[in-house]
Amino acid sequence: MSKLIPRRTIDVVRNYVDVALDIIGIACTLFIPTNTTYSEAEKLDIYSVPEDLVYTSYTANVFIEWKPSMNKLKKLGLFTDDGQLPILVRFGNVATALEGSNAGSEVAIDVVLRSYFRISPEFIPANYVGTEEFEVVDVAIANMHDAVLTRIYAAAPRRVNV
Repeated sequence: MSKLIPRRTIDVVRNYVDVALDIIGIACTLFIPTNTTYSEAEKLDIYSVPEDLVYTSYTANVFIEWKPSMNKLKKLGLFTDDGQLPILVRFGNVATALEGSNAGSEVAIDVVLRSYFRISPEFIPANYVGTEEFEVVDVAIANMHDAVLTRIYAAAPRRVNV
């Protein structure tokens, strides 16, 4: 058995994910780097800074798991040191564009590394006080056949110069 999932099944499950996030997700502003600036910043490797990227902003819903269990992290292929647990986040497959030619319309999104999101402080636990922005730092289920169905990312508080 090849474990291939038919395209219609993928579309239905993605739709269910979007409906579930509309119900239980937290409203956020999502910033995704444009393809050209992401490619240029990737060439700079560790020498790139946040100012090297140009972001497109969206209104989206996010589901945040602030303290995942170690067993769940192992199943997702995320291994941590010193008990530092990452934040697991899930985004939908569509979002409302806030700028550009598609402003105000729902568009398909593809969250990449170095994307970040901003949420209201009322949804942030006490151990992250003073932080409203979180950056996508890892893809939790890279290179798996069902990665097209459920996109889970590891996030961390965004570091910005004050």
